[in-house]
Amino acid sequence: MRKSIFIILSGLSLAAGCGRSDKEAVAADSEFVAQYRDSILLMQDILKQIPADISKEDSASLIKTITDQWIDGLLIEDLAGSQIDDMDRINSLTQMYRRSLIADSYRRKMRQNGVQPIDKKKASQYYKSHISEMKLERPIIKGLFIRLPSTSRHIDEVRGWMKSDDPESYDQLENTGRREATVFRYFADRWIDFDVIADEIPKNLSEADKFVEETTDFETEINGTVYILHLTDHRKSGETMPEEYAIPLIEDRMSTQNLADYEIGLIKALRKSAIENNILKEGNYLKEK
Repeated sequence: MRKSIFIILSGLSLAAGCGRSDKEAVAADSEFVAQYRDSILLMQDILKQIPADISKEDSASLIKTITDQWIDGLLIEDLAGSQIDDMDRINSLTQMYRRSLIADSYRRKMRQNGVQPIDKKKASQYYKSHISEMKLERPIIKGLFIRLPSTSRHIDEVRGWMKSDDPESYDQLENTGRREATVFRYFADRWIDFDVIADEIPKNLSEADKFVEETTDFETEINGTVYILHLTDHRKSGETMPEEYAIPLIEDRMSTQNLADYEIGLIKALRKSAIENNILKEGNYLKEK
């Protein structure tokens, strides 16, 4: 499809090649589409914005739209620049926004590549030494949850399988229940926030601690849909977090701290280097700090 797009606009590229400067001629070799003052729009930049699965006609229409928007934006910007009084402020904000985007993009890259993985042993040690602080703000649960139409011919069987601890019952849920269900969640082997399941049920379950303490099996039908929940374990608000639930939270906290420490060290090193190379000069106010 990309090839067909190029064919559609090859005439445009050739027609635009007449009477251009050397700078423009270089652009033509890169599938030049339009130029406004020193700004050049290349076909390769447009194609990056075109979905791969649309028709030739839609591609051509989208290319024209992107090109028109690019040209119109520059025309308005040029006109506005001569008539708006606070262009200096706008330019300053633009610079600040650009710096913010660059910095945020780099921080995301650092999160992926720049920070060392968390040592799981240290996370476990932190949990043990701070266990008195590891308190739940909301209840957590283990169990199964299923949502299925009230007309399901296997609904009675599903009810039985949900309440059974027999491994074969879970196999039946996997094979039959999951096929019948619109939602099927198995979390008997891990802790999850009660709110995750409560949000799936269109009924007020606001007294969460009381609910998880008093409930093993819960079922309700609303507008032809049946919601069935089976709890195998729970912890209430204020109780100590189980270690397996707390560790990912601790690792996330450690990762955030490591990233902050890395960034502080990086900025210090960059600042020191910039001063040594006379790129950055600090006034007396900063030196005194």
